Amino acid sequence: MNSPIELIRNISRTGRRNRLYGGIGLITSGVLLSIFLYIIDYHHAENWIVLILFGLYFGGSLTLLESRTQVCVYHGILGTHESSNGMKKHTDQNIATACRKKSSVIIIQSFLVGVLMTYINAFLIFEII
Repeated sequence: MNSPIELIRNISRTGRRNRLYGGIGLITSGVLLSIFLYIIDYHHAENWIVLILFGLYFGGSLTLLESRTQVCVYHGILGTHESSNGMKKHTDQNIATACRKKSSVIIIQSFLVGVLMTYINAFLIFEII
């Protein structure tokens, strides 16, 4: 019998690995952009830079959390899971509900990490806070 945690996992090993590499790439891009802006002494807190940094950190943390928990938020919200034949609906409605809840938690955590990392960058680079 599978544990409840195993039942809500809805991504494959390949999907998990892809999300891990993607998340590392996005967060690394955000850090490198921050370092570049710091090196060139760019202290203009323009909205587009803040949005780019937030997007990189939010996306990176989202994909890293998906990789860690093995729950794809897209499939979780839909109540489906990945398969070689495409999406398949969960047969047990309790599992689909648990996937939706876990997906919501992952989105909220990713949003908070994105806001925190962007705030730290705004303080260190733009010195506006």
